[in-house]
Amino acid sequence: MNSPSRIGVVLAIGVLGAAVLGVAAWGREAPRALERRSVSRSTPAAEDRFRHARHARLFPLCSTCHAGVTQPGQAVFPSPTTCTSCHDGVIQPRVTWQPRTAGLPTRNLRFTHEAHARAVTARNPADSALLRNCAACHNERGAARMEIKRDVVNECIACHGFNSPHVDVPSQACATCHVPVTAAATLTREDIANFPKPKSHEAPDFALGGHGKLAKGTTTSGPTAVSAACATCHAQNFCITCHVNAPESPVIAALAMDERSPGYTGTLQAPPSHRAPTFLRSHGKEAQRLTATCTTCHTRESCVSCHIGTPSRVVNAMPAAGPGRGPGAHLVRLMPASHTPEFREHHGAQANSRPETCETCHIRATCLDCHRPDATRQVTYHPAQFLTRHPSAAYSREANCSDCHNASQFCQSCHKQSGLVATSRLGQAGYHDVYRNFSLGHGQAARQSLESCVACHAERDCTACHSAVNGGFRFSPHGPGFNADRMRAKNPSLCVACHGNAIPKGK
Repeated sequence: MNSPSRIGVVLAIGVLGAAVLGVAAWGREAPRALERRSVSRSTPAAEDRFRHARHARLFPLCSTCHAGVTQPGQAVFPSPTTCTSCHDGVIQPRVTWQPRTAGLPTRNLRFTHEAHARAVTARNPADSALLRNCAACHNERGAARMEIKRDVVNECIACHGFNSPHVDVPSQACATCHVPVTAAATLTREDIANFPKPKSHEAPDFALGGHGKLAKGTTTSGPTAVSAACATCHAQNFCITCHVNAPESPVIAALAMDERSPGYTGTLQAPPSHRAPTFLRSHGKEAQRLTATCTTCHTRESCVSCHIGTPSRVVNAMPAAGPGRGPGAHLVRLMPASHTPEFREHHGAQANSRPETCETCHIRATCLDCHRPDATRQVTYHPAQFLTRHPSAAYSREANCSDCHNASQFCQSCHKQSGLVATSRLGQAGYHDVYRNFSLGHGQAARQSLESCVACHAERDCTACHSAVNGGFRFSPHGPGFNADRMRAKNPSLCVACHGNAIPKGK
């Protein structure tokens, strides 16, 4: 036979589960699973520690050895001298052992034999002997009296009037036998991590909304902060691994913090609405709704990863990342589908009609990289080797150069560095000498692309011939149909360059 030194531990485990709903979150296979875990912690199952069946004739009542179960103030386990009355080395082999002094392990149970006996007796006085009938809670149906189990959870559930498996009983039933996991000091992190999931956790919509509905506890007297089922297995630490809005959620705030609670190692799942092709354009309106749930997964930092510039009212209302909150979704800004290679050439019209859309992702400096670039650095707007053919492109007006360039500054600064400047009057040695008689037709060229002229010429080059003062040749720079009165009324300072203060009147 086994050593009597095992009696105390096995009976402690055996009587612990009497008529309780069982250890939180263990299901139909709980007894064997618990025994395997117990063996791994050097706490073998009841049948392995002490062979109750071999002592059945010696102890007609369990309270013979476990008086503390029925008598307050008495020891739960027998003393060593009780065993030596038989195991004296003559009648039976001598054994030595020390009983447990720390009391019964409670896990996260609110069960005690005394409280259970009072409740049963008050509910059914004719069944007052239940406490002495240990087999009702520690034996499988049909088993012999001393073939005990630590606890027969299914019998506990049936006695309390539930037909579901242990972990699938209604939420409010959990508090009947269990305290919140944060109040169960004897549970280890490994114990909590090994809690199996109820079937409700396997529902397709459980992670994206179903668990939130189940977490809102209700009682017959009205709503409570958090479901008893959630509090039985989870601490606040578990929730804040995902929930950005944990401090604002009364359900999560109702749970206590506990470092033993395993962290959630999964990844956030995008709701079905986020997979819609138009979501990127329409999510702003959704975020402005009072019923929006964006703060469940997104922090302010999540928004500004895309939304640059001055934050909007909606972005400012988002919680900032910090302690007590989940890290939230980490986003990467991607180019919209509309930004095709051809979009670069035609984006101006859209930018003019809907600038607020562009300002979601772009700031002014982004535009100036192309629209007002620095002459000393390479830009990406023009194709490769464009510099060698840009004179013809400017002259033929392939694009409006002045949209991006200030001709009197940008062009001249580059041309001066290259030595392309006017060194003499027209008709003498210079850039245009390759075109015979260019001076005779330069007026038409100037009217067609004056930006090209100012790249090399200053106003004094023109006034040398066209000015009516200071010795000019008085050649008219005005084309057919020129209206002098209208030009003078519009901007007389242009007239002064050639005519001085004697601006002529009339056409």
